[in-house]
Order: sequence, then structure tokens, then C-alpha cells
Amino acid sequence: MAFPAQNVHADVVLLSFEKREMALSDVDAEVTPPQSVLHLGIMPTASGAPDDERAWLNPQEPVDASINSGWYRKVAELAEEGTFDFLFVADAVFADPSGPPHYLSRFEPLTLLSYLAAWTSKVGLVGTVSSTYQHPYNIARMMLSLDHLSCGRAGWNVVTSLSDQAARNFGLSGQIDHQTRYSRAQEAIEVIRGLWASHDPGAFPRNRATGEYMDRSKVRALEHHGEFFDVAGPLNIESSPQGEPVIFQAGQSPQGLRLASATADAVFAMPTSIQAAISYRARLREAGDPESSKRAEPLLLARLIALVTDDDATAEEALASYWQLHGTWDRMAERVSVAIGRPVSTFHQQIDEDDVERGMAHEGTWLAEPLRQAAQEGRTVASILGDLLEQTQFIVAGSAETIAEKMIEWKSAGAADGFVLQVSDVAQLHRFVDEVVPVLRRRGVARSEYPEASSLRLSLIHISEPTRRTP
Repeated sequence: MAFPAQNVHADVVLLSFEKREMALSDVDAEVTPPQSVLHLGIMPTASGAPDDERAWLNPQEPVDASINSGWYRKVAELAEEGTFDFLFVADAVFADPSGPPHYLSRFEPLTLLSYLAAWTSKVGLVGTVSSTYQHPYNIARMMLSLDHLSCGRAGWNVVTSLSDQAARNFGLSGQIDHQTRYSRAQEAIEVIRGLWASHDPGAFPRNRATGEYMDRSKVRALEHHGEFFDVAGPLNIESSPQGEPVIFQAGQSPQGLRLASATADAVFAMPTSIQAAISYRARLREAGDPESSKRAEPLLLARLIALVTDDDATAEEALASYWQLHGTWDRMAERVSVAIGRPVSTFHQQIDEDDVERGMAHEGTWLAEPLRQAAQEGRTVASILGDLLEQTQFIVAGSAETIAEKMIEWKSAGAADGFVLQVSDVAQLHRFVDEVVPVLRRRGVARSEYPEASSLRLSLIHISEPTRRTP
């Protein structure tokens, strides 16, 4: 008996954990009004990623933090103690010997998050998986497996992957062009969401008395035939405890913004000022399809490095120590040098089109766009290093009150719905949880506890009375 086919464009289930088996009608999901809560996530960078490259030199941390399960467990437990919404694991599918330590030896995200699912019960678990180098069926299956292991706490950070190095790891001579990667990602997401909707509620009665394990009338094949993928379906794991895993993206280019606006529940961005964040949100809105008015706007979550000090008088010293430890200026110059393929000693020369193209190929839009603008102005590479630092780092140093006030200021201005805290120093995370979070709670923008029965989708998106359209 064949499974009936479904329409891949049909609305996907948005179902909270508690009401997973409820009967669903052919109406749109109702969403509660936006909440005052400031959403909080953690991005652990362990041995050191861009902007904290020398974290592994900290004698208070294990030297092998990036592959130290106990280190990640401690971070996850602190995230849950601070009632953070989620823990976010970034990734890349290549190792560059000249790259930051965290990129040289680290866990595969979904394996790590499955481990952390066993040690936590409330915090969301968001993993990065490439739509370019993973097949949609595998992604759909892996994400739902994590979702079931965590009882509805999984999220997928969609990336299209950078670098020729990544491409060569998958049998290609160079990376697929930018436009094609994003077209492929769009179709991959459609396929994955279609596979996630393979099973209606009640598809697995598992009735020992009647001998019925699965109700075939509630299972649908996908039969997707597109430009990049042919996928029959159905998926061989039942529907998500939360309806479907939450989708994250970090779109910067026009194609990335369109994809994020059309498909993401939350967007991870790296603005360094309120105005930059507001401008980014405006571009995200402009990239959306005006005919998709029923779709909720993605949450905007800004990356933050927080240095909690005893008082504001010592904030400048803490920031200077941070810059000194991580060699910020030199690291940025080295990073740009590697990306554009010429030595720092030539940075006094004007930027040319080759620099722009190589910057896009190896680092993406964050580097290519400033290079392109500077090239039009006849500027040198050296002249934009300061601009790049301001563009790529949002660091707040000061007392707990000062840091909390800065975060509230961004939210009040409409610049961000929350923050993703970059963490390589567990002592600093401890101080954030012990000192900053209580201030945010007193100010009424952070919760003091998780809902009794929750999911990542319910925590972030506030879905109520979840519903589903039938194909």
C-alpha cells in the first residue's frame, strides 16, 4: 500500500509539546502578542573562535575545551540556571590550519547537542547543519531525532557554507556559486519541512490490543521533484514534539536576507550598534514577500560579548585586557590577509575587484561588502581594519547594571529581540548568570523560571492553539 502524497508547500504543523495529539483544524496558527521577555542564547566558542581566538590560553579553562564534554555540560547547566532560551552550536565543515583553535578540533553539533539533551531538561538546543553538504532527508531525520531526544527543544541553524576548502571535502573542485547555494537552501528547507509533516497526530496508535502500530491513513509520502532534489518520503521518524524544530539563520547578503525572511523563525546577526541593528531589521523586512503577510517576522538576536566587572571604573581595564589577550587588531589583519590572499605588508595598496571576490569566497558578505564600498572610494585595506572591528564586535564591559541597561536599551529601541552571548570563559558566564540575569529579572525583561511544560518553539515564538492546514 503506497502512502498518499502531500503538497510540499502545505503549511507545516506548529504544535506545542503538551497538545501534540490534539485534533487540528484547517485554520492558521494563532500567535500570542509579542512578549516583553528579552530572549537569551549562548554560543559556546570553547578554545576560541573569531573575536576570542586565544581563549585556550586562559589557565582557568581546560586547554581542550572544544572537545571537552564536561566543559560543554557546565556551560549548558549554567544556561539552564539562567533560564536562557537556547544553546547555539556553530559549525564549519573544514579545518583551516591558520584558523582559530575552536575551528581546528571540535564536536559535530548534533552529536554534542544529543549528549547535552541528556544533561538538561529545559534549555533549547540549536545546531548548525549545512544545506549545501547534507541531503534534506538526512537533515530532516537528524533534527527530528534530536527533537525527540530533547522532548521538543531542537533548533536548526541553516547555513550554505563558505570556502573552497569545504567544497573539496565533498568532492568538488570549488564552492558552488552564491546564488545557487541559496536557491538550493530554499528548496532544501521546503523538502525538510515537508518531510517533517509526513505524519499526522495519532499516526502511531501502537495499540497492542488490535495489533495496529501505525495508522497508514495518517502518513503521507512527499513525492518532491525539484531543481536540486527528488525525495519520495515519508520520513522514518514521527512528527516533532513541538510541531517542527525552530529554524535559525544568519542572512547578510540579499539572497540570505530573502531566505531568512521567508523561512526563519529567528535570525542571528552581528550588529555593533543600535542603528546598525535597526538598519539590518529594516533590510530583513524589505527582503520579505509582501504577499506573505500571515508569516510572523523572525526574531532578531544579536551577538554579544559581555565582560562583567565589579564596577564601571574597572570596565576600561577589563576591555583592554581582553584586547591584549586576543590580539584583536593583529588578528583582524591576519584574517583579512588570509581571506583576500595577500600579505599584510601590502595593505597600504588600494583594494581591487580581486580582493572583493576573494573576500566573498572565503568570508562572505560581512567582509566583501566593506571591501566593495572601500574599493569604490579608492581606499586601502589598512584603512578599513578599524571599520571591520567595529562591524564584527559588540563587546560590553562594566557592572551588571550597566550591561543589563545596554541590553534593555537595544530592546527598547527595537534593535533586537534578544542576544546570543558568545562564551569561552565560564567564569564570566557564571558572573553573567549570577549578576546580570537577576538585574534583568528585576527590570521585568527576563523570566525567573521556565514554563512547567515547554518547548523551544513555545519559548521563543509563543505559539498558542497550534493548528495545521491539510494538503
